[in-house]
Amino acid sequence: EGRAEEVRSDWDELRALLAQDTPAIALSGMAPAPRAQEPLVRFGLDVSEALRRLVSPLDGLVLVLAPVWVGDARKWAQDIQLLLARPELARARWVVVESDGPHLTTLVQSLGAQAESVDARVSDAAVAGNMAQVLAAMTAASAGATGFQAIGAAGPRADPPPRQVSTASLNQAQPQGGVDGGMQKGATFMGIPSALMDKEFQKALRLKVFGAAHSLREGRAAEAVREQTEARDLCLAAGLMREACTLEVALGGYVMQAGQPQKALQLFREAGARATSQGLPEVAVQAQLAQGAALLTLQRTDDAVIAYSEAGRLGMEGSSPVLAIEGYRMAGQLLAARGRLQEATFAWRRALETAEKASPDERRSSTAPEAARQLASLCRKHGLKAQAESLEAQALVLESPPVDAKSAASGGA
Repeated sequence: EGRAEEVRSDWDELRALLAQDTPAIALSGMAPAPRAQEPLVRFGLDVSEALRRLVSPLDGLVLVLAPVWVGDARKWAQDIQLLLARPELARARWVVVESDGPHLTTLVQSLGAQAESVDARVSDAAVAGNMAQVLAAMTAASAGATGFQAIGAAGPRADPPPRQVSTASLNQAQPQGGVDGGMQKGATFMGIPSALMDKEFQKALRLKVFGAAHSLREGRAAEAVREQTEARDLCLAAGLMREACTLEVALGGYVMQAGQPQKALQLFREAGARATSQGLPEVAVQAQLAQGAALLTLQRTDDAVIAYSEAGRLGMEGSSPVLAIEGYRMAGQLLAARGRLQEATFAWRRALETAEKASPDERRSSTAPEAARQLASLCRKHGLKAQAESLEAQALVLESPPVDAKSAASGGA
């Protein structure tokens, strides 16, 4: 049933897009949805109707089926086979993306030249091997390594010689891995923490952060948590509060991966409080969003709604519209799933109001278009066709690149 709703929603979106960009191609609206039908039958009927309503030069549709997971692999394969067998759907081309498969290998083989299979899975062993090599190269590199060599690329084994500049304090050779007096005074005068000028510190921090990520990918969650904790503590001791708070949010994610959502929730709360006290509103919003995710994992949905709503408010106050939009959107999604439709509508509206105040680039990189489509789907289910079409058109505008004023004035020529 959900896929049938998506067919109709996508059809209306296609109509709106063509009306905006190619008005010469006018597609008619679909008839009322068939009732009392099996979901697969209704889906097939809707695709068939969409194909019948195509006008020249459009002569077919490409449909992408990408389930998050497949509960019944046999039924999934049977449903796809039934769709492929229907002659009225012959002008449809099907793209199936399976993240937990493959489930359709036998079907694909039976279709011969009519089907093509692509295996785009990442080799975990190869990735782990590459990362191990990178870490080894980072460890072997000198503390003074710069650029890509500092993160594992090839480079000279020795530090580059000091530059010959006119300033006496900077003309002296720096001690290996340390900070010379002139740089120390200059950094202090400019308000830059001395740790950021300490090459040994930078190398140690890089190795901790990269090492934690590598450990997590290899399934060594406890080791990842230990290394990430050490990285955070290094930053705390050095007075790098922004870096410490950011690493603490990531640490909470590692603890989640280790199967300890309650402990992760506490870390996210501590990171948020620390970020707020240090005047780091964007990091505070990130920590608040992470709290929502942890509460969801703990199946505390109502508390997660509150956390996401608070993230929206903090994002608005902290001039982080992209994060604010995601907070309100997630709150709306959870409220809708709980049947609290009026509150869900309010949350999605807040997301869209926030998007209106954001820059074009922020709007496009946010989940505001998704919020508009979620609200449109809710309107459509309740017979509010005009509102749904307006919201779908708004989603297109939100994700469209800004039109250059000069190009618009000249008709795009």
